[in-house]
Amino acid sequence: MNATPLITRTDLRLALTAGLSAGFVIMLGLPDPFYAPLAVGAALGGTVGATRLLGTQRVLGTLLGGVIVAIGFNTMGQALPLPLGVAVALGLTRIFGGSLGLRSGYKVAGLVVAMGWTVHHTNLASWIPTRLVVTLIGVLAAWLAVSWIWPSRALAQHQAHSRRLFGEIATLLRERASLLLEERELEASARLQRRNQLVNATLQLQSQRQEATQELGYDRLGERMRRLWDLQEQWLSAVIGYYRTMLRLPVVPLTSPGLRALMEAEHALLQDLADQLDGWAQHWPDAPPLGANAAAGPDLERLELAEQAAFQDPLATAVLLGSSGGRRAITCHQLVEATRGFEAAWAAVP
Repeated sequence: MNATPLITRTDLRLALTAGLSAGFVIMLGLPDPFYAPLAVGAALGGTVGATRLLGTQRVLGTLLGGVIVAIGFNTMGQALPLPLGVAVALGLTRIFGGSLGLRSGYKVAGLVVAMGWTVHHTNLASWIPTRLVVTLIGVLAAWLAVSWIWPSRALAQHQAHSRRLFGEIATLLRERASLLLEERELEASARLQRRNQLVNATLQLQSQRQEATQELGYDRLGERMRRLWDLQEQWLSAVIGYYRTMLRLPVVPLTSPGLRALMEAEHALLQDLADQLDGWAQHWPDAPPLGANAAAGPDLERLELAEQAAFQDPLATAVLLGSSGGRRAITCHQLVEATRGFEAAWAAVP
């Protein structure tokens, strides 16, 4: 097992950026230079999108806290005891921060209120603008570090994760296909692990979307990517449901020519779908590969013919008319239709 390094690239980037921001504030002669490293630590996310999101929260929180402490101290500061005045101001910070959609920003606003009310109340008129400038320096330093010094972009990570997810689904479909002809099934724990693997990868992709969206503009390219992500999430939701259905279906014994022909047709169809997903992994998010949408066409026809022929086989008929005998073939049809629909919609997005 590889040992975790004592110092990672992220730690080194944070230390250097925090130190440089403090040095820049000191060079400018601004008071309280320690607020710049604090802003760097709060705003420096793992990617450009995360840093932009956190930095915006930091600046908005500083503005909100400055407004509340400037108005509140001059109105309530003389009328209320210090603990009560600070408590009321912090309550207002939480209320206004929540109404403005701030998540971590209202905590920054609370810090500005507490420090301004208790420590800097004698020079609020100069401290609040200086505090905002120092915060902006820290946020800007964090954004430059993650954008240019050691770039780490959420958009690229989202696209790479999408390609990996297509490949993982292709692997799972190939595994399902091979099990059909081997007349065996995985252990219950292994099936649960496969399902959780797919669900967790999809949830991780969705969680990356917010940060990746921060790096998109509102131009044609940005609108195209948002539309593709919507289509992709709809397709993933459908595929997860179909795959879970396949995991629950019992093994079909190859005890007759009709059943063997049916399982061989389903095997070929799943293999072609897996090959199609591998093509997606190489081309996403550009246009889908030419001719891929028709890849499963012949195998789908083969499956339909095998279904028709199976009803001429008494043993196959008994299996197909069982409670779940024909469910796998139906699920294969649904997979093909969902995949074709997604690829057609993908190709239609300009």
